[in-house]
Amino acid sequence: MDYLMIVNRFEPLEEGFEKRIKLAKVRGVYLEKQTALSLEKMLQDAQAGGIDIQVISGFRSADYQQLLWEREISKEMANGLDYRQAVKKTGETLALPHCSEHETGLAVDFAQKGEKDVGYGFACSSQSVWLERNAHRYGFILRYPRLKEHITGIAFEPWHYRYVGSESASIIKKSGICLEEFLDFYQDKYLFVTNRE
Repeated sequence: MDYLMIVNRFEPLEEGFEKRIKLAKVRGVYLEKQTALSLEKMLQDAQAGGIDIQVISGFRSADYQQLLWEREISKEMANGLDYRQAVKKTGETLALPHCSEHETGLAVDFAQKGEKDVGYGFACSSQSVWLERNAHRYGFILRYPRLKEHITGIAFEPWHYRYVGSESASIIKKSGICLEEFLDFYQDKYLFVTNRE
């Protein structure tokens, strides 16, 4: 598994990619096997420190991503936007099928304990603070950070974390960069990391 792969509207997954992923279930969602193991350890350690983090979403099939896309556009149109406006607004926080990191099994969405969906209020929660301080130790990064929207193409999502492996995550955290910048600056030097974990 390439833990440093970029998936977005410019670099979509190839048809049938999801059939090659080895999935494991953790906290009610499926993730790529190594990602699931690291997530379970991270959540156990957070809980031992008094922080309960709710897992909202993990792996999604392309069909499910399509359903989410269509549902969100319909919701925005019901709120008064025309189709083009609804597509634009939806695209700020939701990816088209084959363009979502969730289809890799490497992405996970979090919320405060008891929440049923993601939201921007998560950014101010104790769970978010704990993740920002500790997630890199378990190989996770805040995938769509604030002030990196012009690079990632996605609005700030305080709930969306991505597994990249602990060495890469530590460099990304220490440097204050996003995954795209890491790959631009460090890919040749740290390419070996993708196949080690």
